[in-house]
Amino acid sequence: MKSHSRFVSAWQSALTGGTPLRIAFKAAADALSKVITFVVMVLAARTLPAPAFGALAVATTTGWLVGVATDAGWSMYLAREVARRPEAWRATFARVLSIRAALAYFGLVILVLGAGRFVPGEYRRAFVILVAAYLTSAVLETVGHLFRGLDRSEIEAAVQVSQRLAAGASALYVLWSAPDLDRLGWALLWPPAAALVACGLILTGLKGGRRAAGPMLSWSGVVRDVLPLGAGALVSALYFRCDIYFVERWHGLDAAGAYNAVFRLVEATRLLPAAVLAVTFPALCRARDREPVARLSARLTTAGTLFGAAVALAAPWIVVWAYGEPFRASATTLSILGLAIPLFFLNYALTHQVIGWDGQRAYLAIAVLALAVNVLANLSLVPPLAANGAAAATVLTEIVVTLGCIFVLWSGAWFPARPRTSEGGR
Repeated sequence: MKSHSRFVSAWQSALTGGTPLRIAFKAAADALSKVITFVVMVLAARTLPAPAFGALAVATTTGWLVGVATDAGWSMYLAREVARRPEAWRATFARVLSIRAALAYFGLVILVLGAGRFVPGEYRRAFVILVAAYLTSAVLETVGHLFRGLDRSEIEAAVQVSQRLAAGASALYVLWSAPDLDRLGWALLWPPAAALVACGLILTGLKGGRRAAGPMLSWSGVVRDVLPLGAGALVSALYFRCDIYFVERWHGLDAAGAYNAVFRLVEATRLLPAAVLAVTFPALCRARDREPVARLSARLTTAGTLFGAAVALAAPWIVVWAYGEPFRASATTLSILGLAIPLFFLNYALTHQVIGWDGQRAYLAIAVLALAVNVLANLSLVPPLAANGAAAATVLTEIVVTLGCIFVLWSGAWFPARPRTSEGGR
């Protein structure tokens, strides 16, 4: 019994004992999650009819976008406020989660009524179930932001791995035994729902966090501190994935499905910066100068350049290995997207620092500019170049985000001489 207790104590100490270890654990969890998602996507591409695979792409993209829209900035606000005032996390979390869940499932009701506008009639039910799965995962992600703010990202990672393993196993069973889009949706829905219940049990056992935390955030505070975060996140999600709708509009569901497949490959590389920022975001919120973000940006850009070069050079082999010979024509698209990977890595650090210093309105302005550039680029490039044009628009958009963040962070125009701390006036 004593040896078992010592083992548990050592394991907990390893998880919480330092930033590098927690980054490694979060990165491993993200990597496993991406691998599971990738394997499910590959098997779906190989087993579902092309129109059904295209409907899956539209449903998952729509669910992700609506998840971001209904988040409305509350997840990032939760992480930032808990990082600054951890003694009041229970009250802050209760307020945020109630609003977050209500918005998510209100969005689901709207999509139920309008499902026929997104996919053909035979895929409407599957579309709704898949969107419900993504919205439930989005609410679970809000709970994960609580753990980030508490510097307990290892808990978020453990929950993430558990529910992704369950979802992956269920989805693979469906696709292997009897491929069906409706059944695939149910396989992806129940694991995040179960994970929400598990998180509730975990939170009851965490210490600290008084339940009373002063008055509710005023409407003016919501407008100033929360809604710009939500609007910025939504706009950035739109410029990140709206290209699939342009591809589908001019080139059909089959082309949209192929573009979504290669985009997933590039998206998988983002697990490293995502893990790093999940762990380091509280420190960026408390940073008093630009030195931490400059150091972090340099390291992430170096890593992103290596990833991007590998993807761009090996694109034909990667695409055929992942999806089979029918997808070989998408290798050029993947090579173009590989050019955006260093910018993805860099922009993770830059945008998180802007937000951490209460620059939510600056973040929104950058995102709006990037969306405008993205839409114009897609309108110009997708009709003649299809998915290759969408990939080029993505690269151009990330350049705009980088330049905007650098201007905001280094010009001094958007922030006071020293960023506000937890005692700073709001």
